[in-house]
Amino acid sequence: MENKDILEQERELRNDPLYALLRDDRPQPPRESRERVRRTLDRIERPPFARLGAFARRAPVAFAAACMALALLLSGTVYAIGSWIGREDYKPGDYITTPADQRTEASAVPEIEQVVQGAAPRSEGCRFVLLPEMSDAEELNGWRVKMGQNKYDEADWAWVREIRPEIQEVLYDGTAFAYTIRLNTDHAAAFSREQHGDQWLDALVEQTLYTDTGRKIGTVTGETGLLEESCDGQGITLYSEDSLTEPLQGSGRVSFTAEIALQDVNVDDMAHIGLLGTVYYTFSFDLDEALKAANGDTRTAERRLSGHVVLTQEEGERMWNTPVHLDGVVLEERASFRSTGIYLSYRVKEAPADWTAWMKRCLLSPTNEKGKFEGLSVSYTLGGDDTVYEPSFPEVTAQGDGTFAYTVILPIFPSDYEALKQQGVTVCLTLHAVDSFNGQPVDDTWSVAEFPEDGWDTTTNPQPLVSFPLDLP
Repeated sequence: MENKDILEQERELRNDPLYALLRDDRPQPPRESRERVRRTLDRIERPPFARLGAFARRAPVAFAAACMALALLLSGTVYAIGSWIGREDYKPGDYITTPADQRTEASAVPEIEQVVQGAAPRSEGCRFVLLPEMSDAEELNGWRVKMGQNKYDEADWAWVREIRPEIQEVLYDGTAFAYTIRLNTDHAAAFSREQHGDQWLDALVEQTLYTDTGRKIGTVTGETGLLEESCDGQGITLYSEDSLTEPLQGSGRVSFTAEIALQDVNVDDMAHIGLLGTVYYTFSFDLDEALKAANGDTRTAERRLSGHVVLTQEEGERMWNTPVHLDGVVLEERASFRSTGIYLSYRVKEAPADWTAWMKRCLLSPTNEKGKFEGLSVSYTLGGDDTVYEPSFPEVTAQGDGTFAYTVILPIFPSDYEALKQQGVTVCLTLHAVDSFNGQPVDDTWSVAEFPEDGWDTTTNPQPLVSFPLDLP
């Protein structure tokens, strides 16, 4: 999907009076990248039940991972991460989207298993609020008729009240918070894209709340959706993952309530007008044991940059290139070696006096090695092999001191460290600057004051910043 389509669809959405009612309109960090816009809009326009962000697009990844594992084998280097490396946009929560009894010896990661088992989740109760109990029931019934459906009739939907949610697994590592809930029901086919009949429902976690305080858990981004392949006639599994902006508070067994929206797809699968009801499901897990299994060493380092590059800046409808010198720019690196992967976080610690705060922010704009959009990307190689791997898509979060932190996750686990110490892990930072706009080459001082109404497209030029060996514990 090109940027032209993105802008057109974004404008149409924002001009639509129902836009404010879209259930998936979650707040994003400041100045989200064009890649994030693409992913968000892609989620809005994809069919129901395909709403797991990058996860829903990973069908080809298993083949790619197998090829990479074979390459490592032929080179005489075998790593436990063979089944995980090469997965685009890796997130720790991906691990529990495969049921425990289906994890193979090749895909299972002992350290993550300990995190999941340590959480020891259990159900605490639930309540249902269906359309008749809603304050806007009359309006919602009006929309049902407008969309060609019957008004809510308890005789048709009484079975929904009999759904029995059951927490399956929880994964929490201090940042990633993911869980799976089994929706037990004899009407599971109604939630299936492939098996549904006249009734077709979708389910997604609208938000997760601290049960005691009712306060929403602050997140950077969220992914939620039904796992289609889990539908077996007796139930279907719902998945949710968030990247937290701050650690969960509390100790021992903590309790959370998932607000699960049930959408009538025949009316609208995401907007409020299609809401059939909400399930408030409460579960608890052992926070201390989960963190005990997840936590590892944290190390800091400084990455000093040098030379000259082109920095693309974007603000509102403006975009422009600026030649900049990097001498005096210092990135502070924080490496957290967790059971769920290696978290690498960067922030601008020092910069020359002529660097503005916005320049520092744009230096950390998130993008990836494909270089479709401007910004910083992280990649890594293993054991001197020429194959370049990508970590998770970066998250950028505002810090309390006014700086920004840019974070990626490498799917490298503690059981891999010894083998990789012998071979080495090399991390590369690359800055991507716009070198063409709507098919026309641009120079180092190019600028556009306002994006064209008929859309726009860019390509970028990769500029290596620094590469270094990662010091493993």
